[in-house]
Amino acid sequence: MQVRWSDVDLFGHVNNAAFLRYLDDARFTLFPRMGVDEAGAMTASLLVVVKHEIDYVAPLRFRLAPVVVEVWVPRLGRSSADFAYEVLDGDGPDAGVALRARSRMVQLDRATHTPRPFTDEERATFARYPGPEPVLRGW
Repeated sequence: MQVRWSDVDLFGHVNNAAFLRYLDDARFTLFPRMGVDEAGAMTASLLVVVKHEIDYVAPLRFRLAPVVVEVWVPRLGRSSADFAYEVLDGDGPDAGVALRARSRMVQLDRATHTPRPFTDEERATFARYPGPEPVLRGW
């Protein structure tokens, strides 16, 4: 992800709201058909966020080099999935972690807005990106 000047707040670092956009963009890049078809039209199901947990580990400042956002699926339920993330300050082996997070999403039927189980095809898509639960700090 490219850090945009508008992502930086008055304290000189990437604002917390911009990080949420990074997570959404990374998740949608990995799973581009979550709720939309090939033409971009809404599908019969909606995958909606019901919870975010975020640990801000280190500040990111504006720079020209992009940050790396890793995303994987540590848990897949009947109609919900957890997505785990790390935002890294660079792409090398020594890149520091700026953020760790987890999002829970539930798939809803578009007509009824009730949970809809994942199809075998949807499950197979998520299963291609397994990984451990993210290590988040407690309150």
